[in-house]
Amino acid sequence: MKKYTKWTIYGLVILILIGISLIAPIDNTPLEEQLFYQTMMKRLDTLKPIVHNGTSKTKVGWSKFNITPNYSMPMAGYTPKDKFETIHDSVYCRVLSIDNGSSFNFIVTADLMLFPPVIKDKVTEELKRQKKNYFVHFSATHTHSSLGGWDKSLVGRIALGSYHKEWVDKVTQDIILHLEKAISTSLPSSIHYLETDAAEFVENRLDRTNGKVDGKLRGLKFIREDSSKAMVVTYSGHATTVGLLNRIISGDYPTALTNHLEKNGFDFGMFMAGMVGSHRLKGFDGEEFERIEKTGQVLSEKIIKADSQQLADSFSISSAHIPIKFGASQLRIANNWKVRDWIFRSSIGKLQGELTVLQIGNIVLIGTPCDFSGEIFVDEKIDSLASTFGKKVIITSFNGNYTGYVTADQYYNKGEEEEVMALNWVGPYFGEYYSDMIRQILTSNF
Repeated sequence: MKKYTKWTIYGLVILILIGISLIAPIDNTPLEEQLFYQTMMKRLDTLKPIVHNGTSKTKVGWSKFNITPNYSMPMAGYTPKDKFETIHDSVYCRVLSIDNGSSFNFIVTADLMLFPPVIKDKVTEELKRQKKNYFVHFSATHTHSSLGGWDKSLVGRIALGSYHKEWVDKVTQDIILHLEKAISTSLPSSIHYLETDAAEFVENRLDRTNGKVDGKLRGLKFIREDSSKAMVVTYSGHATTVGLLNRIISGDYPTALTNHLEKNGFDFGMFMAGMVGSHRLKGFDGEEFERIEKTGQVLSEKIIKADSQQLADSFSISSAHIPIKFGASQLRIANNWKVRDWIFRSSIGKLQGELTVLQIGNIVLIGTPCDFSGEIFVDEKIDSLASTFGKKVIITSFNGNYTGYVTADQYYNKGEEEEVMALNWVGPYFGEYYSDMIRQILTSNF
């Protein structure tokens, strides 16, 4: 009996030690007391964006290319799918260039769930190798019915399928090619900002009744001297219309929206996922692709009819890549417990990302490395803050790194939804953290 008791105690001790090595309590230290927050605020206090004064009338060009492979690949969406079976509509990467005579700036978006970090890194490295000082703002449409196979991490391979280097390299090369193609097709252009309310078509997934939403369609319209036109649109509704078990490639409603734009007076349409965290579509009935078509048509008609504000013919463009300071990861497995950071790093990778900021005249485009929630934008009155400085702000998600969901802080300890549990990798107070960073940017020298 003594021997049995001894080995039982040994076993319990081993189990306890294993548990201690794998899990830890959530760090609830107030944000202002966190070293990463203090460091980041000092970084923003000394932020000096690169400013390029306009030296000629702004030129705009665009291009797009098909990224659908001629062989089956894994899919990225709700659940792991090792291959797609059919293609409803091809998926694309789109490129738009803006040249004010002293700088080349690009918006690049892909019909993917996220903009792949590996492709962002490869494009950035190639531009550095070629010594081209281009500023690129990346985003994605966030369709959940597109390609995977672009993440080498352990979790990436499980969730997004086996890594497809050939496809990754091909898309990288094509982006570089189409950056140059967009420049070569550039023409003097007028630029217009527009927005319109479409809140009736989006709801808060975390609180349907009282949760706030950002329901605005925001866009930039470009009219070139040859009368050709382009439209860049953002919206907060998740592109999750195609059923979760389907193995059908589709760009979802963002593709339908851009198709409608291009059938109704525009030569080029581009969609970037806006503040989609905790937001989903509502108000459209019918089968999957019938709903997609209706959504695209209604939203495109709204943005086409929206009033617009024209920018000056020549203006300064400011830009910055702002690395975000993170603390240890906090992927929760229970309300007050997380997996240790070394486990997170081993399976997903180090938390890393940046805010990308591109100010075109008085329009501030801010890219985030997450599913950023529009509820934070509304709660913190970020739109009003921008207005006091004579600015308009467009916030997009998925700028080429991914650090999970950032939702309004009031939900963190109130539920077990995936947005605040499995998909929150950063812990409490990050809604406040992101809003503080954005405020600093909007009130800085941009």
